[in-house]
Amino acid sequence: MSSKNISSSSPFQEAELVDALVCFLGNSGYRVQTEVPNMGQTADIVAVRNRWITFVEAKTKDWRSALKQCEAHEQVADFICVAIGTRSISDALIASIVETRYGLIHYNRRSVSCEWIVQPKVNRKVWKPQRDRLVKAMRGSNHAA
Repeated sequence: MSSKNISSSSPFQEAELVDALVCFLGNSGYRVQTEVPNMGQTADIVAVRNRWITFVEAKTKDWRSALKQCEAHEQVADFICVAIGTRSISDALIASIVETRYGLIHYNRRSVSCEWIVQPKVNRKVWKPQRDRLVKAMRGSNHAA
C-alpha cells in the first residue's frame, strides 16, 4: 500500500477504501479485479486465489446496503465479504456478518491498513452454471491487478 498521508478531515470516498483493499488482498496472494459485473449489478472487488473466488462489497457507511448487495453474490462466490471503513464496528454488524457467514474486513483510515475482523465461511449456495458464466466473463476482462 502506498504510504500516502491521508488527512482524516478530507472527505472519505469509497474509492480510497477500494484502493486499500486491492493492496491488502493483492499482498495476501489474491488476483484482484474491481467493478466486476454480476447478475445485473457490479461487485466492488472480486479476488481470486487458487480456485476460490471471493466477492467484497466496500462501504464507508451504511453496511446494511452492503449486506443486501452481497445476497446477489451467493450464487457465484465461494466467499463473500463486507469491507467497512467506519471508525468503529457495531455489534449489530458483527452479528449480521456471523449470521450470514460472510467475512468482515475493517479499514483503519488513520493507519491506512486493513484487517480481517471475521473470516468468511465457505458459501454452499453456489450455482455452477452462473459461476461458470462469471468465470468466463472475468477471463475476458483486463481488470486484474
